[in-house]
Amino acid sequence: MSISSLSFNAATRATILRLQSELKDATTELSSGRHADIGMTLGRLTGDAVQYHSQETSIVKMLESNNLVTSRLELMDDTLDDLRSSAESVSSNLMTVVANGANADAVAGSMIAAKGALGSLIGSLNVNITGQYLFAGAQTDQLPMTDASNVVATQFQAFLAAAGKTPETVTKDELTRYFSKDGFTATGGQIYRFDDMFADNLPPTAPLQPSWNDWSTASDTPVVSRISKTETIESSLSTSDSAIRKITAAYALIGSVGLDKMGADARTAVASAAYERVGDGMKGLTALQTQIGGRLNRVEIANTALNTQKALVQNAIDRLEGVDTAEAGLRVSALETQLQASFTVTGRLKNLSLLNYL
Repeated sequence: MSISSLSFNAATRATILRLQSELKDATTELSSGRHADIGMTLGRLTGDAVQYHSQETSIVKMLESNNLVTSRLELMDDTLDDLRSSAESVSSNLMTVVANGANADAVAGSMIAAKGALGSLIGSLNVNITGQYLFAGAQTDQLPMTDASNVVATQFQAFLAAAGKTPETVTKDELTRYFSKDGFTATGGQIYRFDDMFADNLPPTAPLQPSWNDWSTASDTPVVSRISKTETIESSLSTSDSAIRKITAAYALIGSVGLDKMGADARTAVASAAYERVGDGMKGLTALQTQIGGRLNRVEIANTALNTQKALVQNAIDRLEGVDTAEAGLRVSALETQLQASFTVTGRLKNLSLLNYL
């Protein structure tokens, strides 16, 4: 057996490389709390760890998706709340006109309030988040609402012409029939009905007649979002909802038919028709908000369940991959001491030479 400085140097270099590798792994485990080499440590259990990580990723993505759904629903709820507040203000003005059609100031105030509320309603319903319109149904890339007040004004003039009247001479009875379900039947047999402008247009029976299509391009099909592995909810609304149609009809009516030119009784008839539609619309908005509240509650329940599942999966991962950080810290200290000692020995061996003993 031969002993030489070369063999000592080779042995110490190998020791240093081994210690450096072990120190690197120990440092990684100390900082991450996980085994440095999962596959080598777990062996056949590595597949279980991969499966748990996949489940965790799926749960995290669903929670992120649910956060977006919650944001959409909350924004829709806030929008509906604003619409309801505006409708209450307009309704209050209309009550004054219904009580006294001769009150010119109340009529002027109602017209101004209705026109402003209509513009605000259209702007609010065209709200979007991340480029998707919330009140467009499934057609989230299309602006859902436009102002078709001109259609209402044109059709009202057509009704007046068929009745042989003007805003100044039209009677309460004629207006009441025009706003009724049966409509006003002209001498030639044609029926003029105000609500037709806010109803669905069903081709080919009346493909060219004014309808809600003049106001809205929204789809009746809702956006459906998955909030858990087994549950979905509707995460959109449509401007085609009857509540929105009725409020739009009321606003357009007050602002587009020349209310200020009419007699007191005629004003009362118009204001009463608008007041009735605003009232029905507000009830509908409340129902929509109730639906949204229920959906938000379902998302919250789903998130609670998902967070519980996430915690269970993370605990399973920790049991497989986790290390004792206290033990890892002690191992780092020991390895650093051994490495320092190896460097010291290497330095001393470097100075050894057979020539020193000749």
